[in-house]
Amino acid sequence: MQIKADQLSGSLQRGLAPVYLVGGEEPLLLQECCDAIRQAAREKGFAERELLQVERGFDWSLLQQAAAPSLFASQKIIDLRLRTGKPGREGGKALTEWAAAPDPNIILLVSCEQWDASSRKSKWATALAKAGQRVEVWPIKAAELPGWLAQRMQKHGMQPEPGVLELLADRLEGNLLAANQEIDRLALLKGTGTISVDDVVRAVADSSRFDAFILAEHMLSGSLRDGLRVAAGLQRANTPLPLIVGALIRELQTTEAFRLAMRGGEQEAAVFRRLNIWFNRQNTIRSAARRLNTRSLFAAFRQLALIDRQSKGRAGGDPWQSLDVLLLQLSK
Repeated sequence: MQIKADQLSGSLQRGLAPVYLVGGEEPLLLQECCDAIRQAAREKGFAERELLQVERGFDWSLLQQAAAPSLFASQKIIDLRLRTGKPGREGGKALTEWAAAPDPNIILLVSCEQWDASSRKSKWATALAKAGQRVEVWPIKAAELPGWLAQRMQKHGMQPEPGVLELLADRLEGNLLAANQEIDRLALLKGTGTISVDDVVRAVADSSRFDAFILAEHMLSGSLRDGLRVAAGLQRANTPLPLIVGALIRELQTTEAFRLAMRGGEQEAAVFRRLNIWFNRQNTIRSAARRLNTRSLFAAFRQLALIDRQSKGRAGGDPWQSLDVLLLQLSK
């Protein structure tokens, strides 16, 4: 059975399926769907959880080993994280066989961060959906974002005044993770009740650290137009350039460390843990590491050093123009 992410809550209230396949490229919604399934399973007595992270060379016999009876609990969740949505021939066979005879004492939860047409149409995905439920996670469109924000705010007991949703939607540029963080912060600062545009301006619009983080995300993604727009906003707000430079350097250093570790043959999950890269940022770092090479990263560090000197009056030129040049270089 196939359902949308916003239908999952009602489905879980009606009962649990033996198999869940959750696929989509919106990290916040994907994680929330998986959290909801795990929570519902725990409430029904599935107290034990076994995590399997599928990486290159993954031994698919581990799936059957994970299904072995446990001394600690009679019911368990197998949390299988198939990041690429591509299990390969062996993995596809293992998942198809599981779907043919699911264990009633086990809930198999398969989550995929990358979810393209070939994955959706695959034999193993069809088999899992037939055996249980397939939850499709789709990005929130620009026209849908104000409504999504309104629902989130209402859950916190906040009633946004006219203009609030549009201001938040324009500022957050479709970044659902950032939007959720800002709503949580507004809830902490204001509590329940009416939220005005002035409340949002005071609590959100002056958050320079947040803006520097957003700029770093656009830089790593190679999104030139969005990066230039955020940089212009930072300039209008007179954001200290050393703060921006520091944020961008940290993100590029993390990307280079991840890239070198992957070239060295380390396990991706272990590198993410070592570098403290959270789940919702892993796709950004992964794609940046693939897109950028040693030469482009070295040039970026050199450009940031120039921006730092310019901001302190130790080099000629406009540091904000140099920042635009950096974004242009990294978008290629």
